Amino acid sequence: MTEKNGDSRKTLEEIVRQLIAAAHEGKISPVFVGMNVVITPGGDSPFPLQHARGDGTEPEIEVQSVGDRVLLVTEMPGLPPESIRVLFRGDRVFVWGKYGERQYRSSARVPPPSEGSEEITYRHGVLEISYVPLAEHDAGEAAPPS
Repeated sequence: MTEKNGDSRKTLEEIVRQLIAAAHEGKISPVFVGMNVVITPGGDSPFPLQHARGDGTEPEIEVQSVGDRVLLVTEMPGLPPESIRVLFRGDRVFVWGKYGERQYRSSARVPPPSEGSEEITYRHGVLEISYVPLAEHDAGEAAPPS
């Protein structure tokens, strides 16, 4: 994104307004999983800077193929299972959770899942998501003639 110095706040505000308007009109369904605003050294801030609170980590999501399934693995120690959320949107998976001062959020590009094939387990701080990927003919391709 290219913008002139001083236009950042107005530009960000306008982007958020456009997203909200498009969501209300049903044109898009945005998913916000955390947001970081970074002010570079020497940058002017119109408000007092706050320091980050808690353990906001972004763990890597390992993506593996195991037989006919895709296996996603990430570490999220210290969270109760009910505080963990998983969302698939097209070819991306979003994982986040928060409990007390601990918070985790991450995303990865993955093969889209077949509907209803997801199996999620969480043991000893490790989240595993297993699913059958969407087959090419399920994605809209015509089946070969018989």
